[in-house]
Amino acid sequence: MFKVPFLYLTKVVEAVFKKPFMRHLAGKFPRLFSFLRNRFKPGVFFGLPFTVLVIIIGVNLTMLSELAEHTVNSEQVKLLDTEVTAWFFNLRTPFLNKAFFYFTQIGTVYGVTAVTVLAGLVLLWQRRGFHILALLISVLGSSLSMYYSKIYFHRDRPLNVAYYTPENSFSFPSGHATSAMALVGLLCYFFLIEVENKKMRIALFLLGLSYILLIGLSRIYLGVHFLTDVAAGYLLGLLWVIVAIGLMEYSAISKVKHKME
Repeated sequence: MFKVPFLYLTKVVEAVFKKPFMRHLAGKFPRLFSFLRNRFKPGVFFGLPFTVLVIIIGVNLTMLSELAEHTVNSEQVKLLDTEVTAWFFNLRTPFLNKAFFYFTQIGTVYGVTAVTVLAGLVLLWQRRGFHILALLISVLGSSLSMYYSKIYFHRDRPLNVAYYTPENSFSFPSGHATSAMALVGLLCYFFLIEVENKKMRIALFLLGLSYILLIGLSRIYLGVHFLTDVAAGYLLGLLWVIVAIGLMEYSAISKVKHKME
């Protein structure tokens, strides 16, 4: 996890457990206090890091569930999707059509596979075994969950008039947005924790973030996805990024603990 925010969170947690009401809880309910203390214990994976990951995953799943429910049942959300699609349709120009069409090819299964293999080879050369495992979990996990989500929700694509290019699969969630977040989102995390040069680290992170946003924008512009499809894809991809980061956090803490022993 990011070092500065995590250290700050550790200090906040330590300060909370020193409060009078927490000392009162420790005296009156020692077992409950011990359980809570262990769940927020820094330096142990199944302490504070695991608790933070569970909270983030819970928030992500709640948002994804709410979005899916509103997409299916809310007429206002459906109207918003239609209006956004129409707005982008009216912005089309021959140049932007071709630019977004070719750009979005990077997010196809072939493009994602090529980038994943290339990133895996670089990580293999650097002997980053857990990075490779995290990458595979994020990419493959998001792909499978996206595939079955499309089948489950069975949502049709925008109206034929909005198509710039036809698509055969269902619409919700966006596969391009899911893959972009799962793959490039995790690569952005790698950049933040591995690249030592500050300017290069920030530049690579912003480049990755721009790619993720533009992939989603291109899918709406080309009329092959609704706004909510893209939003759901981002949330689903982010879910697997969080799972992958959790694996890396576990690996890092385990290595530190092993060295101390």
